[in-house]
Amino acid sequence: MPHADPGGVGVKPAGCRGYLAIACFMGFAAAITQVVLVRELMTLCRGNELVIGILFASWFMGIYLGARVNPPGLPASLERRALASMLLLPLFLAGSVYGASAIQLVFPRALGTFYSFGTELVLSALFTFPVSFFVGFFFPPLVVLVSEEMKERAGGAVFYIESLGSFAGGLVFSFVLVELANPLAIAAVLLSFAAAAVCLLRARRLLPLALVILALPFFSGRIEERIFSCVWDRTHTGKLELSLRTKYQTLSVESSDGTVSVCGDGMLMYTLPDRYESRGLFHLVNAFRGDGKRVLLLGSGAGALLHNLLGTGIERISYCEPDPQLWDALAPYREKLYPAADYSRLRVLREDVRHFLSGSAERFDLIVSIPPAPENLMLNRFYTREYFSLCKKHLSARGVFITSLRGFSNYLSADLRDSIASIYHAFKGEFPAGMAASGETMYLVGAAPGILPADADALIRRYAGRLPVEGGPFEPELVERYSADELRAFFEKSQLGYFNDAMHSRARPVKENRDLRPGTYWKNIILAAFREQSALYRLIRGGFVIPGIILLLSVVAAWDVRRRYGRRQLLSGIVIYLTGMISISAMLVMILVYQNSHGIVYYRISLINALFMLGLALGAYAASRRKPGLPAVIMGLSVSLGLVLANTFIGSDTLFWVLLVAVAALCGAVFPLLFTRTDENESLATASVLDSMDHFGAIGGSLLTVTLFLPLLGIRGTLVLAMVLAIPAALAAGAGKWKK
Repeated sequence: MPHADPGGVGVKPAGCRGYLAIACFMGFAAAITQVVLVRELMTLCRGNELVIGILFASWFMGIYLGARVNPPGLPASLERRALASMLLLPLFLAGSVYGASAIQLVFPRALGTFYSFGTELVLSALFTFPVSFFVGFFFPPLVVLVSEEMKERAGGAVFYIESLGSFAGGLVFSFVLVELANPLAIAAVLLSFAAAAVCLLRARRLLPLALVILALPFFSGRIEERIFSCVWDRTHTGKLELSLRTKYQTLSVESSDGTVSVCGDGMLMYTLPDRYESRGLFHLVNAFRGDGKRVLLLGSGAGALLHNLLGTGIERISYCEPDPQLWDALAPYREKLYPAADYSRLRVLREDVRHFLSGSAERFDLIVSIPPAPENLMLNRFYTREYFSLCKKHLSARGVFITSLRGFSNYLSADLRDSIASIYHAFKGEFPAGMAASGETMYLVGAAPGILPADADALIRRYAGRLPVEGGPFEPELVERYSADELRAFFEKSQLGYFNDAMHSRARPVKENRDLRPGTYWKNIILAAFREQSALYRLIRGGFVIPGIILLLSVVAAWDVRRRYGRRQLLSGIVIYLTGMISISAMLVMILVYQNSHGIVYYRISLINALFMLGLALGAYAASRRKPGLPAVIMGLSVSLGLVLANTFIGSDTLFWVLLVAVAALCGAVFPLLFTRTDENESLATASVLDSMDHFGAIGGSLLTVTLFLPLLGIRGTLVLAMVLAIPAALAAGAGKWKK
């Protein structure tokens, strides 16, 4: 019989298969939507782990609210909620993406700058959780509708079908959409399929409307270009030369007053020509190069440093650029600015430099590493003991390694000192005979003992004696100042003396920066918040303020569940809350482990998320069929995290992917096992509690992982803590009888 409709009109139900199809679509759409939002909002906010953690937390908050605001209703009403979620999710996705771009019309900012931390956090929440609200809003109604046929297996069925959809969405984004489609096209395709489904279930005569929407992707490129250009013209003084989405980042190229500025994800990468910025650096690099013929360059590769080095007697320069589209996009500007450059001796390595070095036996006479400041974990991996060791292994017998540090004028604050010191000690661990060079940017120079000159004066005398005659393929400004005076500025004795004293101060001992204990990036976040005088600085420096807020909100959420649904639902909520916290913390850690070895990971987040969702689906399906003991499953999760910890020592890629799915499968088994342990007449309440508390735990896990666990404990310590958190979850799972 048709469902009774409050309006008095009979509505044909979709049936169990139709409802599961809706769950599959919502999982598919949610996986794609989440990655698109993270990628796009990173152009609005700085892409460090704090912001990413806030974005994930905002996403889970939306799901939590969507799952919680689900009052009882007739089947027809519940069905309408699910169908409305299908339509509104892609609409809000498009609104958030282009609303984030248009916000600059209200709050303008200069090219390559960011809003304050506090503003970024508000904006990330504003543009994220209204979208994810519908991911949570559809779930409890579908569980109730499916339970009419599947009974106690309904919760597990909807959960694993949604997870399978998320797996498919992650794969489609990773291998198709990441390179082919813009956000408007993606939203249009999702909306078209949702509209088609609604038309088939409710009103077939509206099916042509879905086909019209499906045609939108073919025009989306021009529409998006118009939107972007309109916003740019009203918020920037320079001319927009290029806007390009790659699988690694969003690129913008602006020309103004004879210069070209290049931004990636809103961050200023470099300005061309950069004659004055790189002139001194060229002298420093050339002085330490000696007679070296083979050079490896990371950073500053598109500007004057590279092209002036090509004008020396170097046989081969290898330049690492992990985003090939960036190098190709800048080709017209390089040809215009450096027409005399000889590229026959240049090799462009289109991959991450650490990945290249790990798989190569090649040695270099000079390695120059000048990446941006370590304001996120991706960049932090170029300032760790492990990275310095890797570069050292690829130096020739008389090879020299040069890297950059954040500079200072005449005073080092405590936070800045700690940030620099953690890198300095990591560097000195590999190059104890290294030298430091001062300036607006500090440089560290390392080599085997006996290779570097005894002091700066010896280096300057040696360099002055080998200066070439004027002329050659150098820039005019460089030729005019091609003298040892330019080099001497890097070795100002009072500044270097102050720097050396600060680095060896015993008042504030600092641990060296490591891959698995990446403290420097967090210190840089603190520095940025301090410079902005952001209220966030006081929260961060408060130590346990953020954990205290999360604990308080968690207690309130638990009390609300106890008040509304009773003790049994509270026990369910505690178990799923801790599981959600463990699962998101483990996922974030595994993303970072992958990033340490493979470089830019953002285009792979969707693949990692897809395999995690596959694991959730497999675990939920198996638990629905076999019903293993819940405490045993949770302790198995703790053991699997121990294996992840062991793999941080082994470094096996194959084991990484296997463990990713295994951890997810054990997390996925928890939901259906909890659902089957409650009464059938509480299906809506149970689905609402489990889905909301699962994602509330994920909120706490994502925030605590990036603000507390990783800075204090490192990657391995965070994994140990996740293993420990499984113990109270297992105890709560085994506490008493669950059903009446």
